[in-house]
Amino acid sequence: MQDRMELTKLTDRTLTVRGTGRLSVKPDLVVVNFNLIKKDKDYSAAMRESAKLQEELRAALEALGFKRTALTTSSFNVNTEYESVRGRDGVFHQVFSGYVCCHRMRLEFPFDTDRLSEVLSAISDCVADPELDVQFTVKDKEPLVEQLLKNACENALSRAKLLAGCCGVTLRELVTVDYSFANRDFVSPTNFVGGAKRNMVKAEAAMEMDIEAQNIDVSESVTFVWRIA
Repeated sequence: MQDRMELTKLTDRTLTVRGTGRLSVKPDLVVVNFNLIKKDKDYSAAMRESAKLQEELRAALEALGFKRTALTTSSFNVNTEYESVRGRDGVFHQVFSGYVCCHRMRLEFPFDTDRLSEVLSAISDCVADPELDVQFTVKDKEPLVEQLLKNACENALSRAKLLAGCCGVTLRELVTVDYSFANRDFVSPTNFVGGAKRNMVKAEAAMEMDIEAQNIDVSESVTFVWRIA
């Protein structure tokens, strides 16, 4: 009975190692996010004006050779807005001030600073006058995720062998693998913001752009459990 108990304790021994995979990649895609905002006390009027702004923006980009379908909708919402007004009784009341229509749109194209400059120049003359921000990312993310996981596996195995050797134990079969997928954006930390609509955009567009976006540094972790003897 004693021998059987000792055997059970031995086979239940495990070594848990967390492997980390890391990558540093250059961005190859520019993403320009446009935010079109229109406010009106009449709901239908707000919707019509929002649609006009959208068409103006599409027309400006089509003039640069972009397909109509290149500009896509990220989000669209209509909210009611109120403002505080002091009444005759001295008490502030919430008074309806209008419907605010917010249409966030997205344009993607291969990393090209000259092309980005053209887009900003076109937007500076567009009556849609959108708020915008620019991101630098990568087009094909799946191979990067696969490489991250491969690196994490290799890192974990290397650590496990090192720890087992230091502790004088032997790695046996792999018992479990714990991995929680994270939906990563793969966005460069380089911050490029168009700012307060047209004036800032004109200033940015007027500059000769020489942007070297920072690499995108990402990591992924996977936990492995080996049985040891």
